[in-house]
Amino acid sequence: MRRTAAARIRYALLDVDGVCVMGQRAIPQSAAALARLRALVRGHRLITNQSQEPCSSVMQKLQRWHFDVRPGEVFSALSAAKSHVAIRKLRPLCLLTKAAMEEFEDVAMERPNAVVIGTAPAEMHYKRLTEAMRVLMDEDSELIAVNKGRYFKENGEFQLMAGPFVAALEYATGKSARVVGKPSPDFFRAVAHDAAGPDVLPEQVVMIGDDVRDDIQGAMDVGMRAILVKTGKYRPGDEEICTPAPLAVVDCLADAVTYLEESGVVTE
Repeated sequence: MRRTAAARIRYALLDVDGVCVMGQRAIPQSAAALARLRALVRGHRLITNQSQEPCSSVMQKLQRWHFDVRPGEVFSALSAAKSHVAIRKLRPLCLLTKAAMEEFEDVAMERPNAVVIGTAPAEMHYKRLTEAMRVLMDEDSELIAVNKGRYFKENGEFQLMAGPFVAALEYATGKSARVVGKPSPDFFRAVAHDAAGPDVLPEQVVMIGDDVRDDIQGAMDVGMRAILVKTGKYRPGDEEICTPAPLAVVDCLADAVTYLEESGVVTE
């Protein structure tokens, strides 16, 4: 995608976990901020590296917390994984939660030639990881990581995501995982195309996120602009990690939308 200095922001991507919600509660003012954002840009997507539940469940959860979310507006790493499996005609061994497996109900899994791994605490034990390793010992097999995040925050505590377990399988087998979720460039391009069509310019898209690596750096690496919010997994000093600096660093989603409203960077 080409870049242009004159490009105004027309589309927005915003992370669900850590920007809109935290654990089992909505972040204050975030539902109202989403409504303001909807009126401000031409299109938006709520994105998630969530690999524990399907997009429909994410949408319903947000709706229960009074977010105006409509079908097709949630884009997940889990659905990106299924799309990759279908395109490659793979038969995966899935290390996923029971809820997430709903996305794969129509996928053949006999004689697996791939491993799909997401955040699934009950699956991350010696027996299942060894089973996955054996599948991956075949030269033609593929390791597909729904995400490669390190950790997330829930109920005030940091929890491991899939990344450390993906790294273990990579180390054991010598294979490199194909990451289909954030911060994969393919993920950001796919969600931008989903929101705006294939002709969208990267600078026309802003990513609002709390994860400096997976959200902010990942988006900026494909030419998008980004706003870092100090909710969710943000830690003091995160803004110093990414290059170049994000468009803005603000306290929360509501402040991010205010910045977009007042800065003049959004198209009319």
